[in-house]
Amino acid sequence: MKNKLDKVDFEILGLLSDNAQMPYTEVAKKLSISPGTVHARTKKMKTLGVIKGATLNLDYSKIGWKMTVFLGVYLRETILYKQVIDELMKVPEIVKIHHSTGKYDIFAKMHAKDSMHYRQVYQEAVLTIEGIKGVESFMSVEENMSRHIEFK
Repeated sequence: MKNKLDKVDFEILGLLSDNAQMPYTEVAKKLSISPGTVHARTKKMKTLGVIKGATLNLDYSKIGWKMTVFLGVYLRETILYKQVIDELMKVPEIVKIHHSTGKYDIFAKMHAKDSMHYRQVYQEAVLTIEGIKGVESFMSVEENMSRHIEFK
């Protein structure tokens, strides 16, 4: 099994990026290949770490989580990034964490039920993490797009 991706792999990724629940038989039919090929290629991409799993795309506001907030985190010392990231990962409301360049050392995304919930998480969970010098918060007013890149 090759460790490189080819055109067929990228076509499979394109279809599964649009609908991660699409059955392999349907992927196979759309690409004029066998379901076994889809299965083998998908297994290879999972082994390579290209496919990390399949998730649901949720509208949090419709289930009571009305706030999406981005956190720009400043560290006391940049060497502490791994320690701070490990602690941020323990906060259930934080759903994405990036070690970043530029103004912030870490950029994170979190969801909260309301402003009181956000304040509680921010004050009791985020600001208490050793190594954080400061945090700037940005509230999302509306998400207008969420997609994967197209593989051509």
